[in-house]
Amino acid sequence: MRRRAWACALLLAAVAAPSLAARGPLRILGADIAPLYFERNGVVTGFCAEVTREIQRRIGDRTAMQVVPWARAYRTALAGENVILVCPKRTAERDPHFQWIGPVLESRTNLYALRESRIKLATLDDARTLSGILLPRDFYSYQYLQDAGFTNLEPVGSSKTMLNMLLAGRRPAMVVDREQLPELLAQAGIAEETVEPVLFLMNIQSYITFPPDAPASLVGKWQQALEQMKRDGSFAKLQKQWLHR
Repeated sequence: MRRRAWACALLLAAVAAPSLAARGPLRILGADIAPLYFERNGVVTGFCAEVTREIQRRIGDRTAMQVVPWARAYRTALAGENVILVCPKRTAERDPHFQWIGPVLESRTNLYALRESRIKLATLDDARTLSGILLPRDFYSYQYLQDAGFTNLEPVGSSKTMLNMLLAGRRPAMVVDREQLPELLAQAGIAEETVEPVLFLMNIQSYITFPPDAPASLVGKWQQALEQMKRDGSFAKLQKQWLHR
């Protein structure tokens, strides 16, 4: 009886769940995070965007890419929309909600402060004593520190807002990827030596995600195209162009 009830429950869930096609056309979303994914002269570009575009070229996909706030992109995908996310970080909390293609990038995440503040931190516990830590809302780093029991986090809408608040002295520190920081400072017209890393947090990998019920054949095509790029040198060429690696 238990097996029969369980089978019925699965059948009802399958019937109730709308198909991908019923959720509208496929969309590709990513946040404004240069040099990984951003808009320039009306065109979405950056390392992750160009990796995605090359995969699309190889498999014959023409889905347009869009730049939207990360919180919106993530919540849209999490709600079950027919969405591909470009370069989200893969965490234990996010893992079961998506199918993951990659890895595309490994990032080093640090806590940064103004050099003139002379803040010195040795451990995570030291960071708990700060009057506030700025970080973008719904970013993996916010989830990570929240799960670690931090009570001094101040989530903001974007990385640019976070930097402006740090520069204005609103809070003493911010969390950002090392790969993102130079472009973030350049866009604000700020010299790189203005801020410095005061605590290493983690190394973490970025992927491309599909909905959990996306066809395995489609996800497999994307993964195979990415692996082909890594074999033939085109992936390394993009790394050198955008990340200077």
